[in-house]
Amino acid sequence: MSAQNPQATLIGSIAILLWSALALFTTQANLVPPMLLLTLTFGVATLLFFIVYLFKGELRTSWQKTPKRAMAMGGLGFFFYHFCYFYAFQHAPPVEAGLIAYLWPLLIVLMAGMTKGNHLSWTHLVGAVIAFIGTSVMLQSKGKITDVALNSAYNWTGYAAAFACALIWSSYSVANRRFQTVPSSAVLWYCLITTLLAGLSHLAIEPPNWQFPASTWIAILGLGFGPVGIAFFCWDFGVKKGNLSLLGVLSYTAPALSTAWLGLFTDAQLTTGQIIACLLITAGALFASLMPNKKIPLAVETKGIG
Repeated sequence: MSAQNPQATLIGSIAILLWSALALFTTQANLVPPMLLLTLTFGVATLLFFIVYLFKGELRTSWQKTPKRAMAMGGLGFFFYHFCYFYAFQHAPPVEAGLIAYLWPLLIVLMAGMTKGNHLSWTHLVGAVIAFIGTSVMLQSKGKITDVALNSAYNWTGYAAAFACALIWSSYSVANRRFQTVPSSAVLWYCLITTLLAGLSHLAIEPPNWQFPASTWIAILGLGFGPVGIAFFCWDFGVKKGNLSLLGVLSYTAPALSTAWLGLFTDAQLTTGQIIACLLITAGALFASLMPNKKIPLAVETKGIG
């Protein structure tokens, strides 16, 4: 396995910043059924990547160098993660759904520690614990609303979908480490597969309705270019070439930023507990990035899944 590239880790962190806007854009597009939203946003991302790699002359080589099993894993991972994500935000309160979905950074840190060749430092673990405490504080700060929501079977499905997001994305991110030789242009094919699966699902189970206000279409374009488009290229490059454990912990800044965006640009009211939690989450991520080369005992490093 190649050495971890600091530049790749930095590029991967750009995806985290873009994903912090995912919840905001999703709430702005909540009138769009989940499958149609998947189709439109990934359609925008597919077109973006197609144009870029067409001009770069890399379409054929990307297809040839991307194993079919990698395409299947990427396409299915993108499809099911975003289906669960959009469903969760339409069936549970946005703040809670987003925070549950963002358990994936903790899962990545833990899973990465069990992969061969990826060093898990003690600062990563301490930072993950601090950030996880922050996430717990944030959930507790909305306890009354959460208790009411959990008593509803309708909202329960939203929370379940949010947890499925965390499990799917963490598993995909760690498994994608096995495809380090696959070019990051492969995200084009992942997005194309997701678009096709979502389009077929939309035609099969959702009523046709394309009458949406201009603000919704702006949100769709924003999702397609940013959190659903450019972010995936950055993340693919980061998890393959960068420090996966550090990226997992840095990802804890996303729920804090995401919650801040929701508080600033929507009707969601942030509580004191949520503000404190955001500070804890950010502090945990910063601490994890201070000394990423200090390794934990060899016994943990040498555990592997393959």
